[in-house]
Amino acid sequence: MPDIGQFQVGQLRSIPKLVRINGDDNARVIWKNMGNNHAYPFIWSTTHTVVSGADTVVASGVKFHGLTLAEHANVNVTVTSGTQDGYVYVAKDTTTNKITVKSTGSNSVEVDITWMLAYEDIDVTGIYCRGNTYGPMPSLP
Repeated sequence: MPDIGQFQVGQLRSIPKLVRINGDDNARVIWKNMGNNHAYPFIWSTTHTVVSGADTVVASGVKFHGLTLAEHANVNVTVTSGTQDGYVYVAKDTTTNKITVKSTGSNSVEVDITWMLAYEDIDVTGIYCRGNTYGPMPSLP
């Protein structure tokens, strides 16, 4: 059967790459299993209280396998309790690798923070869909 996979040309392979990801029953984290007892967290969540108008440092000096959190993390903050009377936002200092949640309001609020660790400027045009009759074509949202 030497003809199997001959219809695909270019850089595509006939078998897609698989990535094993793991979760935990007790921790709010999803990580990539790198093998050899190495885990690479890439999505996790935390909860913090932002005291009335004060800045709250939520991460300082955190680095995973050479990726600094302030430079390579996407951080989403959602107010979950308390009366929000101002803006709640994230400030990143890539020089000192520090992430701070800031509030312009005068009330204390509790926030849920979702972290996603990834490289920046990902080009999705290289992701192709192979399930069509015209060969590989971009399948963009």
